[in-house]
Amino acid sequence: MKKFIGFLRLLFLSCIFCGALFSAEAKGKFFSWDFTDCTIKDVLFAVSMDAGIPILADDTVSGKCDLRFIGNDFEKAFGAFLESNRLYVEKQEDLWTVSRFKFEALEGLYNLDACDILPSVLIEKLSQKIESSITFDSLPTEKISLHFKRLSEKELMEKLAKSLGQYEVLCGTNSFHFARKKEAAGRRQFDFEGFVGISRNQDETYEVNIRDGKFSDILESLFEGEEGKNYCILGNADAKIQRSVFCGKSFDDTLLKLSKQGGFSYVLSDEVYYFIASSNTKNELISGQRNWERFNLKFVKPEAFISIMQWQLGKIENFVLPNQNAFYALVSEKEKTTLQKLILDTDEKQTTYLVSLKYLHPDEVLKHLPPEVSKESLVLADDNSCLYFTGTEEAYKNLCSQLELCDRPVQRLSYDLLILQYDEGKQNDWSPVFNADKMRIGDRTAASALLGSVMNLNMNVVGTFGMTFAASLQNSIEENRTKVFADTTLHGVSGKKITFQNTNTYRYRDNNLDPETGKPVYSGVTREITSGIKLEVLGWVSGDGMITSTVTASVSRQGVDTSSSTGNPPPTTEKIVTTEVRGKSGEPVVLSGLIQNSDTKEVKRVPLISKFPLLGWLFKKQSKIKESSQMVIYLVPCLENEKKYAANEKQYDREWALERIKGLSAYVEKAALLEG
Repeated sequence: MKKFIGFLRLLFLSCIFCGALFSAEAKGKFFSWDFTDCTIKDVLFAVSMDAGIPILADDTVSGKCDLRFIGNDFEKAFGAFLESNRLYVEKQEDLWTVSRFKFEALEGLYNLDACDILPSVLIEKLSQKIESSITFDSLPTEKISLHFKRLSEKELMEKLAKSLGQYEVLCGTNSFHFARKKEAAGRRQFDFEGFVGISRNQDETYEVNIRDGKFSDILESLFEGEEGKNYCILGNADAKIQRSVFCGKSFDDTLLKLSKQGGFSYVLSDEVYYFIASSNTKNELISGQRNWERFNLKFVKPEAFISIMQWQLGKIENFVLPNQNAFYALVSEKEKTTLQKLILDTDEKQTTYLVSLKYLHPDEVLKHLPPEVSKESLVLADDNSCLYFTGTEEAYKNLCSQLELCDRPVQRLSYDLLILQYDEGKQNDWSPVFNADKMRIGDRTAASALLGSVMNLNMNVVGTFGMTFAASLQNSIEENRTKVFADTTLHGVSGKKITFQNTNTYRYRDNNLDPETGKPVYSGVTREITSGIKLEVLGWVSGDGMITSTVTASVSRQGVDTSSSTGNPPPTTEKIVTTEVRGKSGEPVVLSGLIQNSDTKEVKRVPLISKFPLLGWLFKKQSKIKESSQMVIYLVPCLENEKKYAANEKQYDREWALERIKGLSAYVEKAALLEG
């Protein structure tokens, strides 16, 4: 026996020691908590696990909370958390209990603190703390908060009864009873209890007068006296109808109206009415009961009509029948009538017309439709010059009238192109010298040969740039300081790109040098390097006849091929010029600045002897050549309808230049006679 008592003492001391140890650990430990919108019980459980202290929440604790804390003062943080959430804690040696109820007894007086607690739960907790028994009538269901200090047992009960309102305390021997006052009970019954009045008249009509009545009581009153009719509520039987006064035409009519007002729909099966909660009953009261109805169409496709239907009537459940020109819709009688009228207005036969285009491509018409024409009404024809239009005759005439305004030929453009390569090294040193002398026999017929090379060009150089430029160009060509790379005419239409290309393509195989032998090892991949002249012109003719030209010119040159010795592809250089100009027809565009500089290394050697070491250098000759050239592009845009005039003008310029030369010779001859 003594050993058992000693064991109990040891166990008690161990519990005290463990509690002190937990408290000491909690004080010295560092805590970091971050809880957002979590239940209070979950937060308490997590804090208990982290602090090592058993913490339990009773049945009064509910709701969610937030807790954010970083530090080592556990007592202060936990106390602030309880205070912010209106909670209390009762600390024992081996358990902390968190509650919304706190009761203290001090020398026959009591302190009571309660926050957000139901009256019935409060009285139940209070009865566990005092020696007297407590009973009560039905109590309010609203949560209350109380804070009483230093009250006797009787005073505490009286204060609590006053806090509940319309209640009094009946004291007995070691007992208290919370009773509702009689005047309050009568007033509550008069104010809040519902009234259900349903009577059946001799003409099989029903008088209905309901105020704040439960749906179960309403059905019980309606089905009372109806033999062979039973019902079953598959939902919330406590749903209420606040107010309803009407005269039902029949039993079914009365039942239907009451069911919809209560938010129920019913199904009759085996003489039993099954009532099911439905959220659409109130909408059906406004629009009527909806049923699935079939609607047939003759000409309009169901998909197109449904879009019109939803635009006019709103969102209506529907589905299209496959391989049929019909659909089903869930509509009321009113909506059904509206849909039938809408079908009569829209489901008309539409004729298909053939729209012939003269100049425009059908794809261009579909991309840029007139505002009053929809894309769905047009279909491409097989010949790529016509369109099928489906619609009314008035719409077809309107389409044709609008196409007449835009179905016109596109303006045609032509570009006289002249590309010259000037030798920059010699060009800067050249200056023309003009000598005049007496004309001899045959000079008049030989005058046209002075500009022979220039006059034979495709471009009208004299008319475009004048006599000075033509004479300078003729002299430069004769002395091989200028080369003609291209002399042609490019044709196109307004808004479309024109491309001119005069290039050389060099093809080579990829190779790598063998690190052991130093010889190239070729692969099976063939690559290309393109060099030369590329020209892109995009012209657009405005309404006033002005031509806007976007010109991109590039000149590239390929260097010496060293792939056999280095394994690298031949080097290339490229110059690009881009410009955008706007001018009248016949005004030239000059692109310059495409300068190419190249260094060429030339080695001349005597066969066999030049390969000897040291001695071979005497039989080799190396020379470096620096070349500088400039590509100049002359471009003259013209409208096609002015091309004929330009051809006549070219002949006129030739005759004009000849007459000027003849006149100048005659003037020199006359001046010489006067001096003599």
